[in-house]
Amino acid sequence: MGRMSRRAAGLLVGLLSASAALAGCGSDSADGPVTLRFVWWGNEDRAKVTREAVEEFRRRNPDIRVETEYSGYDAYFQKLSTQVAGGAGPDLLQLDRATLGEYAGRNVLAALDEYVGKALKVDRISPDLLEGGKVDGKQYAVAGGATTQVLVFDPTHFEAAGARVPTAAGERWTWAEFADAMAKVGAAGTVAGTTDFGWAVDWFEVWLRQHGKRLYTAEGGLGFTAEDLTRYWESIGALRAGRGATPAEVTTKMDGSVQNSGIVTRQAASEIGYDSTVTGYFGAFGTGLKLAPLPSDVAETGMAALPPVSFAVARRSEHKEAAVKLLDFLLNDPAAGKLLGASRGVPPNEEIRAQVCAAAEGGTKAVCDYEEAQKDKIGPAFGAWPTGASAIKRDFQRTYDDVIFGRVGAADAARRVIQDAEKSLGS
Repeated sequence: MGRMSRRAAGLLVGLLSASAALAGCGSDSADGPVTLRFVWWGNEDRAKVTREAVEEFRRRNPDIRVETEYSGYDAYFQKLSTQVAGGAGPDLLQLDRATLGEYAGRNVLAALDEYVGKALKVDRISPDLLEGGKVDGKQYAVAGGATTQVLVFDPTHFEAAGARVPTAAGERWTWAEFADAMAKVGAAGTVAGTTDFGWAVDWFEVWLRQHGKRLYTAEGGLGFTAEDLTRYWESIGALRAGRGATPAEVTTKMDGSVQNSGIVTRQAASEIGYDSTVTGYFGAFGTGLKLAPLPSDVAETGMAALPPVSFAVARRSEHKEAAVKLLDFLLNDPAAGKLLGASRGVPPNEEIRAQVCAAAEGGTKAVCDYEEAQKDKIGPAFGAWPTGASAIKRDFQRTYDDVIFGRVGAADAARRVIQDAEKSLGS
């Protein structure tokens, strides 16, 4: 998950439109020496282990050279959009739920159906995760991992404030209990209880699920009302007022990256995120962090097994077979699984996941233990977001900035989100 700026989202739509005319098919041959470009976004922890896995692939496949490149989320999509539009895109690329539909819809990605079950083995990947890579019934991407929602917290602040966070298997807590714990931490110490989570549409999606609603309908429309969003944002505003959540000047810097995280920068005692980022948290913060489920007032937790990222092959790649070979290696090879660990969530291949978790340490062990403890609370994947979702993700956060800085009330801001979202989905 990351924050996409207005400029990046504009480039994504405009440049991808231009790229459709350039999206011719290249050679599928992997014979002879070839050079692939593989790009992703993420932190240093993810970059290090990904490069190590790629090096192992190259050692086994000396005729396939792999050039790698990574950056932060926003910079990644700015550069990727420009490269794709100019006909110089990568062969293997990383996408998320907000961008997969855009790239598939603009004719940038190769359908992988002809490789599935042959060069690309998916029999050990759950149907839910596979479904997350489909657009209009075609397999355009495959999950690079499996993740679910999590509260990452520093227990020292909660213990000092006498605030309890449930961590044991089967334990639950309500939003009122969550708010009480965060307020106690904010009142007792020098940090806010939690990083304000109103900025990310991802966490609103969880809240909607808990209330029997959806972010998007099966037909690709909006599944919520302005009243729903107003209620959600006002509840977080009450939390923020008592130092239970970070102030505006901290929240506005959030972009989904570990380096700007409120908990890593020691400005919050906890943070809602995906467990696919936990290894990055542990690397930046240390091993003292703990994990807890998200609160819910009902049996439906809203937590789901999701692909944190997906890998796709460019339609214009001249070496699709080689790109698919690299993709299959990253997903299904035990050595790759051991190297990648939980850097993109737990491995999507369930057999590899079992091997990785059995030998896990540090952040990877924390993720494996958390997923095991919460398995009864984790529901099926939500499904891919529709075309236009990347713009909605951007506008959601931009509008929330206006709310937290007092430039507009929550109700008026929610109505603006609805209006902008309907335009984005209709474009």
